[in-house]
Amino acid sequence: MNVLKSIKAFFTASQPDPVAEATRNLFSAASDAFDAAYTGMETYTTRANHRHTIFVAARSTHDADAYNEEIASYTDPADFEPYTDAYLGAHTAAIDHLAAAFDTLTDAFAAFSPTDHLYKSAAAVYKATTALYVFATDAYSNAAHCAMTTALEGNLQAAQNDFKVMLLETRAAYATAADAAAATAKANAFKANAVKDAAAAKLLKQKATGAEVRAKALCAEARSAAAKAEEALEESQ
Repeated sequence: MNVLKSIKAFFTASQPDPVAEATRNLFSAASDAFDAAYTGMETYTTRANHRHTIFVAARSTHDADAYNEEIASYTDPADFEPYTDAYLGAHTAAIDHLAAAFDTLTDAFAAFSPTDHLYKSAAAVYKATTALYVFATDAYSNAAHCAMTTALEGNLQAAQNDFKVMLLETRAAYATAADAAAATAKANAFKANAVKDAAAAKLLKQKATGAEVRAKALCAEARSAAAKAEEALEESQ
């Protein structure tokens, strides 16, 4: 980010053309806003990529040694936690904030005149920024995928829990008088937890479905912007 800041420093110099100066200041401010938004969501981006790597490793191999080697560099316990609807919602809010900042920067760059002697530097900043945006949207897509899989696995567990609830209730119904109270309490306790877990899985699936749709759109937007940024930089040479 220091390279980007050094390039953007050129925009702070006083300029004789008020329109050009206003455009440069607008672009510089938009770039700073994007940097702040990106920094604010870096934890989500990093966590999503780590969880995705761990997630894939856990489901792609039954070799304990291979799995341990794959995840050896991940030491933060939070990287191993499953997604919840609250965490996915927070990541979604962060990526939406970043997307808004990126749209503002894109508009500011579009207003930059190719004849401005700082256009080449602005194009370099915009190109580097689109690379960060692609990285962040890809990470959000990883998060959506992991969350959806977790939700689907939760739905499967819910079905299995329903069967176990019926089994426990049947055992309680046929228990002896001495064992009936304990068996009923066990069935009721398990059922209460099962209902809670099933509701959580259902809510996560709803959030993950929306996140997958959002991620697909954002990733497409980011890659399109990256291609245009590359063209703009090449044309400025």
